[in-house]
Amino acid sequence: MTIRRPLPSVLSRRHFVAGSALAAGLPFAARAQQDKSLLRVALGGLPSGGKGNAYHNIQTPTIIVTSAIFDGLTRLKADGTVGPGLALSWEPQGPLTWRFKLRDDVNFSNGKRFTADAVVHAVSYLAGPGPATETVRRDMVFLDSAKAIDATTVDITTKIPMPFFPRYAAILLIVEPEAWTRMGVAAFSENPVGTGPMVAESWAPGRIVLRANKTSWRAPHIAGVEFLLLPDIPSRIQALMSGRLDVVYQLPPEEFSMVTDFGGSVVTIADAAATAILFNFGKDRKSPLNDVRVRRAINLAVDRQTIVDSLLGGKPKLSGQPAVSAAFGYDPSITPYPFDPQKAKALLTEAGFGNGFNMTLETSGGTTNSLLVVQRVADDLAGVGIKVEIRTKPGTQYLLDFVQGRYEPDAFTLQWGSYPSLDSIQMSSIGSCRKTNPWYCNPDIEPTITAAWSEADPDKALALRHKVMKFYHDEAPSLFMYDNVTFLGLSPRTSGYTNVFGFIPYEDVRLKS
Repeated sequence: MTIRRPLPSVLSRRHFVAGSALAAGLPFAARAQQDKSLLRVALGGLPSGGKGNAYHNIQTPTIIVTSAIFDGLTRLKADGTVGPGLALSWEPQGPLTWRFKLRDDVNFSNGKRFTADAVVHAVSYLAGPGPATETVRRDMVFLDSAKAIDATTVDITTKIPMPFFPRYAAILLIVEPEAWTRMGVAAFSENPVGTGPMVAESWAPGRIVLRANKTSWRAPHIAGVEFLLLPDIPSRIQALMSGRLDVVYQLPPEEFSMVTDFGGSVVTIADAAATAILFNFGKDRKSPLNDVRVRRAINLAVDRQTIVDSLLGGKPKLSGQPAVSAAFGYDPSITPYPFDPQKAKALLTEAGFGNGFNMTLETSGGTTNSLLVVQRVADDLAGVGIKVEIRTKPGTQYLLDFVQGRYEPDAFTLQWGSYPSLDSIQMSSIGSCRKTNPWYCNPDIEPTITAAWSEADPDKALALRHKVMKFYHDEAPSLFMYDNVTFLGLSPRTSGYTNVFGFIPYEDVRLKS
């Protein structure tokens, strides 16, 4: 029997010195300049390189900053549906063209009116030649052109049918075209001009300050936002409790009560990715994992509900398919693998591995309690005879190896992502034959994946995605874990702060006096 050890507290109350600069853990410069009229947010990383370039990166932490400055044509809602942004409505004009009806009461922060011409500018930039390092450019390679019908109507044409393009329109952030053209990308990134609730005041190492754009169509109730680089989680929590921070990301569940006991609050935010442990197998690799019975046995051998309850506050939903539950195409009829070690051992015996085997598992850590989660997985697998050697690697090198197809261990932690469109078929970008140097490629499902990408009829598109989800569940190319979540700690004076798949509705945030 595996003995479950109590979790160590990240921050001991005995060592907390309330209010001191040392306990706050903030850089001296940030402490000296801190403005309490601002919402103060601590992050483990800040945007680099692109700064205020709306197209450089749409991942955390960049999107947390850029979603304050810019708006997309649409916005993804917490339930996974698509809602209005700068566009109020949209409809197809054929297989390659979508018509968007725009708001007519929006101005950029420099006073220029937002019109269809700004959308044409954005599409033309992304569809034209430019740096491949821009994430939005890579995610929207299908863009062809755009045409202004009138000031509030624009047609966007794609190179291939994109029946769910309105989902992608959420990351089509709109910049003020005259300022972009006049300043150039580099200078614009230092002084970005958008339609959002904030404007940039300063970009400094470890600190970004945005000020309220009171003329925004979603004008804020706060004076601005100060983002501070603070990689150390205990220091973030100390700073929150000493009153020097208002929002901290990646709050460990074992510290929830510490935050709520002093009047703060905890917010659970959903991610667009499902945590998993991917299996490295195939015809070119001699491995027990080549047998589907072994892969299913591993899914049955891990007590994921106990992991979620003990390490993640019981918040995440268990996963049994390569998509989060909010994604279009997620199949609610697919039941996650139950915890059944006896059946797992029976499958291992049937596959000829009744005495177990050894395997390596590589991770980079990085998410809430991720190293502890991996250790719990290893403990459970040991219970059915599978001995796991855990290896760690720096995150940057870890992702680079994956992108370039260097798969050495028997298994590795990663996520089934539904970014950027919150569409379940997006998982095929990293987990099918569509990926360059794929870690998993099964030709049997490829025609269905291809059809799912191009099918315009919503009912047929949904059915195709369900078929893909069921295939991956049954083939078990990974240990399906849970929908990823992040926990935020808010100060007693903060309300209305949340995160909807990366976008922050800053217009809803309030700070008590």
